[in-house]
Amino acid sequence: MSSKRRLLLHVCCAPCLTVVLEGYRDLGYEVEGLFYNPNIHPWRERERRLESLEGYSARMDMPLSVDDDYPLEENLRMLLEADNRCLACFRDRLGRTAALASEKGIDLFSTTLSVSPYQSPELLIRAGREAARDHGVSFVYRDYRPLYARSARTSRENELYRQPYCGCVLSERDRYLKLGSPGRSGQPPPEEGGAGPEVLYSE
Repeated sequence: MSSKRRLLLHVCCAPCLTVVLEGYRDLGYEVEGLFYNPNIHPWRERERRLESLEGYSARMDMPLSVDDDYPLEENLRMLLEADNRCLACFRDRLGRTAALASEKGIDLFSTTLSVSPYQSPELLIRAGREAARDHGVSFVYRDYRPLYARSARTSRENELYRQPYCGCVLSERDRYLKLGSPGRSGQPPPEEGGAGPEVLYSE
């Protein structure tokens, strides 16, 4: 039996997985992935990201669970009615990840969203802590944003599909009309370098 700590990793896409998977494996984690992203619109975009992720996960020998639940109407309603749509989206995806971790008997969960300089660490940690509290597991946060440029290089070297926007139709609008996203941090992202320390949240 493996003595490594098991970690269920919410995966948004293959490019973000590259350095995050490497980082957690280097720390001694036995990583399993979960693709649950009903925020990706339209369906064909979701399928394109998933296809790229499945291929890369297989090459990296990482077990991957795929949640095919795609409640489009409910997701759009949630985003439009939320005070902060990105926080609501983080809560949805990390909540589902924590629930599955609990079902599988995995004590720890995390997310590849932690590599993106376009996502707020504060909101990710907030959503992760809430999910950990609700499902009796621990949320692992590590700031991988300093490795974002390396993840981009690695994804190009491996010919992974790189999406031009976060996921929902609102983020697509924001990307092309150069509007601010409610999921962005008020602080500038760290400079390129090594990942930050791992922090566990269990409440």
